[in-house]
Amino acid sequence: MKIFKSATELFHLIQSDPLTAIIMLLILIFISIILYKKWGWLQIAYNWIVNHVLIFMKRDFIMLATFSKNEANFNKVKKEYQEQGCLYITHNFFKKFNNDGSIKIRALQDILKEQKAKMKTAIKRSMNSNSLIYIGFPHVPFAFLDGYHFRSTDDPILYEYQGENSECLGKGFYELKRKYNTEMKIITDYNTEIKYDNEIALKIEQSFPIMNDGIKKVSGVSQIVSLGLETPNRWSITNYAQIDMYQTRFLELLSKLKESGVNKIHLFATTPVSLSFSLGRVIEHYHPEIIVYNYNNNVYDWAVNLRTEEILTFNTK
Repeated sequence: MKIFKSATELFHLIQSDPLTAIIMLLILIFISIILYKKWGWLQIAYNWIVNHVLIFMKRDFIMLATFSKNEANFNKVKKEYQEQGCLYITHNFFKKFNNDGSIKIRALQDILKEQKAKMKTAIKRSMNSNSLIYIGFPHVPFAFLDGYHFRSTDDPILYEYQGENSECLGKGFYELKRKYNTEMKIITDYNTEIKYDNEIALKIEQSFPIMNDGIKKVSGVSQIVSLGLETPNRWSITNYAQIDMYQTRFLELLSKLKESGVNKIHLFATTPVSLSFSLGRVIEHYHPEIIVYNYNNNVYDWAVNLRTEEILTFNTK
């Protein structure tokens, strides 16, 4: 009854004194903004309503978190964006894998379906083409596939997790530094004098070296092209300039391979999350068909064709 009475009085005030009513409304809006900025629980409540009830509303930020290799707490990162308005989309696939890291093909198929469905939601709810935030611990093929799904995304915000020897030690998840130049040297052994087959293997050695014997055994190809650091270093991707350079070198190599008559690439990579996602983003339909392999317990046990999303599994015994 009190609420009804107050509403009635407010209605009469609007009718009798519109100017005072407008001033009161502006004061209420101002107070609401202050309370929203100050109270985290209010931000959480507002985000929940917009994200799950007002699903027609677009969001300033879309945070896509993919966890399949490990689980992790990223609440600190979420808090950084909840005030502006952020839709959180989490792929938690960790429990679909067995303790030894293996997985059934049906579970992999379910993962790919969920990835694609949530990708469509993310694109539909994005306010701008640069709204995406990418974070998590995905397997390399999943990160490449996430990137491939978001080819039309401009300048995504990328997060990595600090490592033992990282210059960002102690930060947990951190956004890559916004640097515009880098001294990182990326090399390739692509040779214009070599006649390449229709199918070749490409290994991207960023975090660790990759042995050729394992590549030849699982892929059945004999020619292997490399791209990466002369001395691979696990924790060395820390800024956007490095990502940009890798994307440029990767694109150049894909173009050269296509011009050489290569139409299928078996890709093996020891790349961190942000780099895997970013390289996936620059792969286009006119590039050679690319199959990305997963490494588990010293063997390659499954792979994903980025173009067709076909899953390949291999006998590891």
